[in-house]
Amino acid sequence: MKRLEDVIELKKLGMPVITKLIKRTRKKAIYLRDDGYFEIFKIKTAKAARIFGKEYPERELYPGNEDFGATAWCTALKTEALEIYRKLK
Repeated sequence: MKRLEDVIELKKLGMPVITKLIKRTRKKAIYLRDDGYFEIFKIKTAKAARIFGKEYPERELYPGNEDFGATAWCTALKTEALEIYRKLK
């Protein structure tokens, strides 16, 4: 399975945001965005698939907008980010 990268460039709000891995297990992760916000989430996976003619391997997924509030959270406070991470199963 293809693992999430330690540094990911996201296209959010029409501009690139760089995120860097802070901490992770097999099931959860915390990334720090270059704007100072933390993104904490349960790691989702996707099966290998052909999408619009392109082949994708089985892989871990960074959360999409629809995941926030359900399996992903965002905060500017490191203490809050670590608490959310600690509580995730």
